This record gives sequence, structure tokens and C-alpha cells, in this order.
Amino acid sequence: MKTKNESRNLSRREFIKKSSLTALGVSLLNTIPGTMKGALLTNSSNQKSKVVLVRHLNVVTAGGEIKMEILESMLEIAITNLNGEKSSSTFWEKLFLPRDSIGLKINTLGLAGISGTPATSHFQAITSSIINSITKTGIKEDNFIIWDRSEEELISAGFSIQSEIGKTRVLGNVASRGGSGGVGYSSKELKVGERTTHLSKILTDMCSSIINIPLMKDHGIAGVTGALKNHYGSINNAREFHGNNATNPGIPEINLLEGIRRKQKLIIMDALMGVFNGGPRWDRKFMWPYGGIIIGTDPVAVDTVMLSIMNEKRKIEGLSEISESNAKHIRISKEMGIGTNNLDEIDLVKIELG
Repeated sequence: MKTKNESRNLSRREFIKKSSLTALGVSLLNTIPGTMKGALLTNSSNQKSKVVLVRHLNVVTAGGEIKMEILESMLEIAITNLNGEKSSSTFWEKLFLPRDSIGLKINTLGLAGISGTPATSHFQAITSSIINSITKTGIKEDNFIIWDRSEEELISAGFSIQSEIGKTRVLGNVASRGGSGGVGYSSKELKVGERTTHLSKILTDMCSSIINIPLMKDHGIAGVTGALKNHYGSINNAREFHGNNATNPGIPEINLLEGIRRKQKLIIMDALMGVFNGGPRWDRKFMWPYGGIIIGTDPVAVDTVMLSIMNEKRKIEGLSEISESNAKHIRISKEMGIGTNNLDEIDLVKIELG
């Protein structure tokens, strides 16, 4: 089969449209050097933030189910293109130690309208594909914790709460939104601007590393809810951090918390299904099967790619773009040194399959 490779700097208008590969067989592209085992993968000051976007036309069925064989192939291709490893196992062995407890931080907010339907199948599909890939290295399934803000919301995404040792655990910070129960939050009070917060005990006490698994959704206050905003599910008082488009203080400051920055090793965005309007709620009339995953180590760069995709979709649907002033947390996060939203500093590799 023919393979077309293209990886170059683009204008904002061309950013998503023209940075692409089209094939079922994909060659390795530019690489990010490997790091010490168990260390966070980052770019040095003279390197670009690499983001890999993989799409497959047939990974989501007409009914909303996910074809696992295709998704697992997409994940393998994305990982090997992220830093040029020959296999995902080599990548995972550099990223995690056999004893690591790996948290998979997902986002199950706003599913009441589609709970119990195939439209939520991508939540379990993405976590299963990641676990299946990593366990090939010998890391056991009981090393993983799938977690989010509440048990209630996890159940709405099709998960069953599971706290038994010896199996993959599925845990919530609380039992229900705004309720008690669950694992709870650390007693350590952390300063965030003029406010304070507490991190989830799942993050502070139970996970040595985390993979951030955000979604591709718009948000009425923050513009988008991607990799950066996903950590509002890691704190006990997210509602207090929504002023000034979630920046007063807000998303950037939360992502600067040492407990988050130190443990976050990778972002794998679930872009299999997206919400282009009306978010963060999932409304069928605003959902679309994008059929993608977006991988990187820079949450600002990942969210910048996502914002471009969202705005392309909104343009097609006759909606106004999500402005940079609305999604200002992305720019402010760049200014605070969390990552980059400068297109000249992002090495985007887009791979289209099927």
C-alpha cells in the first residue's frame, strides 16, 4: 500500500488539514529521544513538542461501538510514531517500572443523556486498549487504576466500581457528584493562587504514575475540556476555579501542582467520539464519530491540536469558532511554562487510516 508522509510547520488555517499521512502501513518519522526508565518524557528546549494524531474511518461503527482490533492497531502506530520506537512495548518499558501503579485518569462527566447506550463504549475501549498494550511488557493488570471524580459518573460510562486487590481497580474520588464516600481527597491543603485545593487520594496515595485520558469536547466556560481541564477531576473543589474562563486562578495553576506534573507521564486523548457544541454535556445532536486518538507529552500542544479540530468541525456545522479568548487557559498555560501553543513549536504528525 502507498504511504504518504508529511510533517512540517503550518499556518493555523492549514494546521490540521495538511499535516497528514494516509496509509495502513506507516513509517517512523521524527523522534523524541528516549529517557530514563520511569521518567516523564519531555522535550528539551531546542526540540518541538511532538503530537501524533491517528484516525481510522472505520474504528467507530454506525451504532457507536468501537472495533477493538482497529483501535489497538491505531494505538500501536501512534506510540511508535511518538518517539520512533520499533514497538509500543519498548516505549512502555522506558516509561514505566514493573512496580508502578498506573492511574488512567478519564473524564466521565455529563453522560446522563447517553448512559447505557453504545455511545459510551469508547470509554472502556480506550482504557482496555491501553492496558492491553502495556501488559505486553509484563506489567500486570492489577497495576492499573481507572479513575475519575465520582463512582456515579464512572458507572454512567459503563464501568463497574472495582476495589478488589489483584484486579484492575475502578475508583472514584467520591461516590456521587458532590457527595461523600469514594476514596476521598488528601488532607494536604495546596495553595492555588488566592485559593486552596486538595488532590485526590487516588492520585497522591495510590498511583506512582498517571496517563491523562481526556476527551475532545467544547465547554461553555473554558472553551474546551481537554488534557489541561481534565485535572479538574483530580481536585475536590473544581467549582471554585471557573471564574474568568477558568483562569482566575484555574486550569493553568491546577496543572502546575507538583503532584500532577510529576506523575503525569503521557496524554492519550480519546477523540473517538467528540462533542462540538453544548459541552460538557453529551448531547446526541452535537456528537460526532471523529475516530481518532491524539498522543503527546505536552498537554498544551495536545489541546492546541484539539482546538483546531473542534473549530474545523464547528465551521462545517455553521457555528462560530471557539475563540482563543474563551479558551484562554491554553495560552496562559503556555505563558506559565506548562507547554506550547505556538504552531511553529509543535511537530504534528497526522496519520489517517482506512
